[in-house]
Amino acid sequence: MSEDAPAVCETCLGPNPYLRMTREKNGLECKLCTRPFDVYKWFPIKNGSVKKTIICTTCSKQRNCCQSCLMDLTYGIPIQLRDAALKMAGVENISNQEPQNEISKLYVANNLEQFPKIGGASITSDSDKAREILTKLSMASKNKIAPKSIKNESLPSHINKIDVTKIISKLPLNGSTTPPNDTSITTIFIFGIDDSLPEYKITDFFENLNLKIKNFNCQHKSKAGFLTFQTRSDAEKAMSQIQSPQPGKPGLLVIENIPLRITWGKERSLGNSNLEKLKIGSIISKFIKKLSTNGDNKSSLSLQIENGNKDSNKINNKKKQKIETSKSYKALSKDFEL
Repeated sequence: MSEDAPAVCETCLGPNPYLRMTREKNGLECKLCTRPFDVYKWFPIKNGSVKKTIICTTCSKQRNCCQSCLMDLTYGIPIQLRDAALKMAGVENISNQEPQNEISKLYVANNLEQFPKIGGASITSDSDKAREILTKLSMASKNKIAPKSIKNESLPSHINKIDVTKIISKLPLNGSTTPPNDTSITTIFIFGIDDSLPEYKITDFFENLNLKIKNFNCQHKSKAGFLTFQTRSDAEKAMSQIQSPQPGKPGLLVIENIPLRITWGKERSLGNSNLEKLKIGSIISKFIKKLSTNGDNKSSLSLQIENGNKDSNKINNKKKQKIETSKSYKALSKDFEL
């Protein structure tokens, strides 16, 4: 059988609005009705695992579920939980008992394809009550799934196992904006480059300052890059435009509302494979968070020290005033000479 488009939920599709799918005609047999169907495959995120449809469109429409994860398309809950909740609540629906043998499955699926109004999980009565129950279930399931989704933001285990300590140790993450003594260095290290920030935005910033760029090795997966100028004077002029929130620490440059950290440094490797670059990018992201938090803590500490010095100065001034008032006195009677 052929389908125009798969019935897939937003969670399985992923955040990319320009998603590409590949279709394999009659690639697999449906997990429910055992008939061959067109399989769709896609990548929800970059460098992620591939997803595919596992049931046919007919079974998906019959059960109102996603062809990939088998969740309810409207409320995002498992269809077994949905049917069990409706049954416990006493909501009448058409019986949807699965046939056991292959011949019965094929017979039911063919009838459903010819007569789509027959069967399925369509509710015949108490639709308002069913909608209320399913809405509560979906809200409860989202609250339980939320912590798991936060954990899934970390890198997969096969990427975490990659050792990039040698590459990271050679990167000038702890550098500063102070010009090095070696005048042959004309390269600056930029890290914290987000995927949404194109390479030309960074080069345009420096070219608008009438600076000549020799080369820019930008690796978005590593979230870093090395920008080399043609002359040392251009490199020093570029670094003079960089803010220095903390002395002896990387400088700060904001482009398109994205904070970038910049230091002097010689060009080094930013990873050979995509997996190494992803691991380096995750380490750099964590390092930038530490930089920002340490900077905030230091600024707050400096304010506390300044306030403490002001308070101590006030106390010392009060003590001096007391001493001066105690030294100054007036005679109660006039002086007499005998």
